[in-house]
Amino acid sequence: MRRSASYVGMVRSALGVAAAGVTLCLGALAQAVPAAPKPTTLHAVGQPVLVDCAPVTMSPCMSAVVTPAAATGMPAPVQLPPAAQLASAFRVTGPAGDVTPFYASLGAGPDAADHTNVVLLMIDISGSMNDKLANGQTRFEAAKSAIAQFVDGMQEGSDRIAIVPFESHNVVSTIHGAVYASRKSDAQDQLKALPTPASKNNTALYQAVFTGEESLHNEVESLRHEGVSTGVQPHLILMTDGKNEVLPGDDPQLLNGDLGLQQAAAQVHASHMDTIGIGFGDRAQIDAAALQRLSTRFFYAADATQLLGALHVSRSAVSHAITLTWLLPENSRVALAGRDQQWVPTLRMEEGSTLTGEPLRLLVPATAPPVFDRKASADELNTLYATRPEVNSGWALVLTHGLLYVAAALLLLLLWFWVPRLIWADEMMGVPDRKQRWRSERAATETGLRPGVKAASAVQVRSASLPEGFAPETANSSPLQRSAAQVTQIQSRGEFSRTRLNVDR
Repeated sequence: MRRSASYVGMVRSALGVAAAGVTLCLGALAQAVPAAPKPTTLHAVGQPVLVDCAPVTMSPCMSAVVTPAAATGMPAPVQLPPAAQLASAFRVTGPAGDVTPFYASLGAGPDAADHTNVVLLMIDISGSMNDKLANGQTRFEAAKSAIAQFVDGMQEGSDRIAIVPFESHNVVSTIHGAVYASRKSDAQDQLKALPTPASKNNTALYQAVFTGEESLHNEVESLRHEGVSTGVQPHLILMTDGKNEVLPGDDPQLLNGDLGLQQAAAQVHASHMDTIGIGFGDRAQIDAAALQRLSTRFFYAADATQLLGALHVSRSAVSHAITLTWLLPENSRVALAGRDQQWVPTLRMEEGSTLTGEPLRLLVPATAPPVFDRKASADELNTLYATRPEVNSGWALVLTHGLLYVAAALLLLLLWFWVPRLIWADEMMGVPDRKQRWRSERAATETGLRPGVKAASAVQVRSASLPEGFAPETANSSPLQRSAAQVTQIQSRGEFSRTRLNVDR
């Protein structure tokens, strides 16, 4: 029996040494993976555009898309601020000084098509998560708030996020049932569906990490079967406020003790996945040594602010394309004519560094106002209205344009009624046109009527060679009668005169 016991001890020692050696080798291999390049500049994606922000403001807006890039010019990963604080982290410096963009939105990065980011976020819902922090929130409430901001920065189309709880009951089935959402709304629904921690819940930390690695591995393999064979970046994020604790009444065969820790740690190192451990709460209650062995990156957070910072650091390594929109100081786009608009963007990072980009230049005609490239989106208009309500005073420009239209209408009316009186004064004043009178008499002559009888004036002219009013009286004819309005005209009978009243035939 003693020899058998000694033999068993020697075998166990050999297995322990072998496991430690494998762990060290896997750790060395994991550390040999080259680190992602750090961003050093802001690279402009395309040319900036002029945006019409009416009706919120009549002043033109400018928009550009930038992405963090390394020194080589290639997109690089960056830890961005929360979506609500992203715009305030930017500055654009132009001819009028520094301007803070009123709108900043995360979009798919220029290299997003080459990456598929897969995140499994596991949150501890043991009974101790109901303990309160200094601000009155429970640890669970603070964790949900931080996760909500983390999900808000999700890139739809390139990110897949699953949020699952873990404690000491139904651990394996819950984690294996994780659904990796590709839409932000689905991930938010998973966050809302998290159950409230119960006092009977313990912490199956080792089993959660082990099963989480399996679930993440299965999702990666599923994506590869779907044709996504390159650029898959898996991340496992584990949040806990304590240590591994398995008691009677919990799930059977949960990993526990030193052997359970070794098995879970070996699974992490063998997977070569980015595993991030976050200890949240009282440092004395957290098994930091175990979390460091169970993760490739370990963070400690004493409150909600530090927890949010740890989540941002663990953000995906996919570069982001950021759409910036800011208000130009000019009152209208007409004032932009002939001006060289150059704006330099800068981004203040959370760790204190600053990224600066090349000047964003808006090309405008030298002699004409530029045209708008696009209309502002509904999100841009709502953000502008909420952040800069004073820009709603565009009524002055509206009133100015209205007055110009009224003045133009009055000018048209003046031209319509006054100009004809200048050109055709005789007709407007009731004086007959000489040319028109001559044409009517000429037409009467050609139709066979003698030009001598005018019923209106009762004047009879019997000689075709005498002007009107000079015909001699005869015995058989009634005396000529002339009206008061009759005008005596004496005109020469030039051979080529255009004013001859009668033509000798």
